[in-house]
Amino acid sequence: MTMYKRTLSKFARIGAWKTGLRFAFFGAALFAFVACSDSPEKADERLVAAFVEMRVAEQVYGGETPFSRIARRDILTKYGYSREEFIKSVDKVLDDERRWLVFQVAVTDRIDSLLGIPKPKPEKKGKK
Repeated sequence: MTMYKRTLSKFARIGAWKTGLRFAFFGAALFAFVACSDSPEKADERLVAAFVEMRVAEQVYGGETPFSRIARRDILTKYGYSREEFIKSVDKVLDDERRWLVFQVAVTDRIDSLLGIPKPKPEKKGKK
């Protein structure tokens, strides 16, 4: 009977070890899946459009003129922001490096499209 207990405990240890190994493997696979599937966020197009128009108004009318204040108020109304909501949204983007990079790319693309600058086409890999 002692031989039976030893064999049983040996198999139990091997089974527990295999189970632990499975959990470790699936945990590592889940971690890798979550880390790799972190697709970049899309920028809020409404915020991008409002931001670009605010910068254009600032360039056209200056920073603190009455015309610039009226233009900023009209832009915020056009895009459905209050002054506080707009500042809060921009601060939220500024505080997150990933969002900021995505936002800046979207702003650059919007400005380029307004200026009529075509997007660069990616080079095709192939025979030379």
